[in-house]
Amino acid sequence: MSFIPFALASFFFNSISVLIDKFLLTKSIPNPFVYVFYISAFSLIVIFFLPFTKTPDINTFILGSFSTILWTIGAYFLFDALKIGQTSRVIPIIGTLTPAILLILGTISGTVSSNDIFAGVFLILGLLFLVVPYLKGKLIKDEIKFEIIASLFFANSYLVLKMAYDMGEFLSVMVYSRLILIPALIIILLLPNLRKLVLGHTADTSKPRFSFLSKSGVLLFFGQAAGGLSGLLLTFAISLGHPALVNSLQGAQYIFLFIFSLVLGKYFPHVFTEKLTRLSFFGKITGIILVGIGLALIAFNETKI
Repeated sequence: MSFIPFALASFFFNSISVLIDKFLLTKSIPNPFVYVFYISAFSLIVIFFLPFTKTPDINTFILGSFSTILWTIGAYFLFDALKIGQTSRVIPIIGTLTPAILLILGTISGTVSSNDIFAGVFLILGLLFLVVPYLKGKLIKDEIKFEIIASLFFANSYLVLKMAYDMGEFLSVMVYSRLILIPALIIILLLPNLRKLVLGHTADTSKPRFSFLSKSGVLLFFGQAAGGLSGLLLTFAISLGHPALVNSLQGAQYIFLFIFSLVLGKYFPHVFTEKLTRLSFFGKITGIILVGIGLALIAFNETKI
C-alpha cells in the first residue's frame, strides 16, 4: 500500500487547520506550555480505540512512548519559536528542516534507497521554493535556535515511531504510544500553579472569555478536528513509508495553502492576503513543479517494488 495518498490527505487537512488557526488568531500566543497541554489532551481521544487493539510487547510500547515524548518536546519548542517569531516564517522553516534532517539521517543509515533520495531532493527543493516567499522579517537568534531544536525532536520522533510501527500493528502502536501522556497530564492538574496556568484562571476580568458555544468555538473545534485527522493520517503514512519521504511531501501543504489563500482572500481580504509579485509567483510555480516531479519519482519507484 502506498503512503502517498495518506500523506497528501494529511497535509490537506493540516492546511485547513492552519487556515482556521490563522482566522481565529487575534492575540499574541500564550505560554507554549498551555498549547502543549491542550494538544496532548486532545490527542488522548485515540484511547477510545483501546478495546480494538492488542497489547504490544514492552519494546514496542517503550519506542512508541519515547516517540510521543520526543514529539511533545518538539511541539514545546515549536510554540516557543512562534511566541517570538512570525507564524508565516516559523512553520515553513520547521516544515523544511524536519524532512531535510530525516533525509540526511536516512542517507547515513542506508534506510533510504538512492532512487528515493533523488526523489526526496526534488521534494525538498520544491518545498524551499514554496516557503521562500514566507521568510520575511528580522530573524531572532532564539527563534532560529528553537526552530532547529524543534525540527531535531520532530525528526527523531518520526524515526522512533517508524521503528515502533515496524514491530507492531498500526492501531495498537498509535493508541498505546499516547498512554504516556495520561500520568503527565494528571501531574500537571494536581500541581496548583500549573493547574491555574493551563485552566486559564486569572483575576483580570478585562480579558474576554472564550466560549466553545460561540461561532468561534465551533470553528476552533473543526480546526482541531482537522488537525487531529491530519496527525492520524500522517502517522499511518509513516507506518507505510520512510519518515523522510513522508515529511518531504509537506510541500503539498503549502500548495494547498496557496490555493486556499487565493480563494479565501476574495472574501476575507484582511485575513488571507496572498500578494503575488513576479518573483514569488515564479517561486511558487517552480516549487509546485518540483514537488510534482518528486511525487512522480516516488510513485515510479513504488511501481518497481
